[in-house]
Amino acid sequence: MYGSPEETLARIEEDTRRAQERGEKLPMLQAAIADVRAKAVARTRDISVEVDAAGVIRDLEIADSALDRGGRRVSAEVMELVAKATKNARVRTLEVTTEIMGESDPIVGVVAAELIPDQEDDGVTRRGGLR
Repeated sequence: MYGSPEETLARIEEDTRRAQERGEKLPMLQAAIADVRAKAVARTRDISVEVDAAGVIRDLEIADSALDRGGRRVSAEVMELVAKATKNARVRTLEVTTEIMGESDPIVGVVAAELIPDQEDDGVTRRGGLR
């Protein structure tokens, strides 16, 4: 059940080594996530939105020609673009997390569950509140 003291000690040492490696990777992960940006551009190319990993708008450009469609239509387009860019930023955040931490790291599953809800995993559908 528990194994020999040597086996137990070897497991503890391996767990400690993995925890140290994760700790060394976390600042790199934080920096990579801080750099995540995603942009979405209107079909008409006269509105563009850029968001960060959290979906915060970092840049918004609306050409004068877009205003000819009226404020309500432009507002709706901006909201659609923000949603599209945010979805792309979430995907990119998961990608950089996987690249830095490794696919088998538990944090990858946590990030996937939080940022990309409703993703099937072993036949179980996750439900999250971010979508």
